[in-house]
Amino acid sequence: MSKISISAIVPAYNEEKTIADLISVLQKSSLINEVICINDGSSDNTKKILKQFEKNIVIIDLEKNQGKGNALAQGTKKANGDIVIFLDADLISLSEKHIQLLTEPLLKHTHKVVMGYMVGNLNFSISKELTGQRAYFRRDLLPNLEEISKTRFGVEIFLNHLFSQRETKKIVLPGLSSLFKYEKQAPETAIKEYLKEGVEIAKVIGNREILPDSDFKIIAEILNITNMKELQTKINTITNTRIRKILNKYFFKYLKESRRDNS
Repeated sequence: MSKISISAIVPAYNEEKTIADLISVLQKSSLINEVICINDGSSDNTKKILKQFEKNIVIIDLEKNQGKGNALAQGTKKANGDIVIFLDADLISLSEKHIQLLTEPLLKHTHKVVMGYMVGNLNFSISKELTGQRAYFRRDLLPNLEEISKTRFGVEIFLNHLFSQRETKKIVLPGLSSLFKYEKQAPETAIKEYLKEGVEIAKVIGNREILPDSDFKIIAEILNITNMKELQTKINTITNTRIRKILNKYFFKYLKESRRDNS
């Protein structure tokens, strides 16, 4: 039997602080056959940094930011590997061991999906569901690429519904860490990005669960909120219990931590 090949796919949007070290780790990995990085319309030095690696990796350069779902779909379409692993570009301590943990259940054919999550001060149950560190058989994703490309920041929620719990392996990636948005951007910009991501996640869930128009309207209004008290009040008026719970966890666990660190 021929060896199973693995492509690492890294979507990157304004990740100048971490992208070089991450790509270097992937290039050195004995498990990775191909590295694909998607520059998703970055306005910082991400594109310039990636150019240093252009002889050794595949670079997909998108002039305009189109969202994480589209970037992952573009990377998967381009990949040659039997297995694709998705990795966030802001990881700062990825190792060969983490790559092994992500790919081993697929190489042994015990599961169809591996979701690797971090543990730390901000660990809570939702982080397992929203983790960006994942591994799939490429053939399983190909029929879904068009829908994946439309999900933007809600791509993880969409992917979670493609496979059963029995087919999915969730594992801790010990020692893995990443930068939070407030460590990469001005606090005001980071908060806007969290709001935008939260809204996209809620929309993906809402489309699957057929939310009433009133809930969709509230979710859209979240983008215009400027203070945390108003944000919490608005979220608590959403009738869908699951979305209300997820948004409260997503926003307030991260936003409170960012404000504490920047105070």
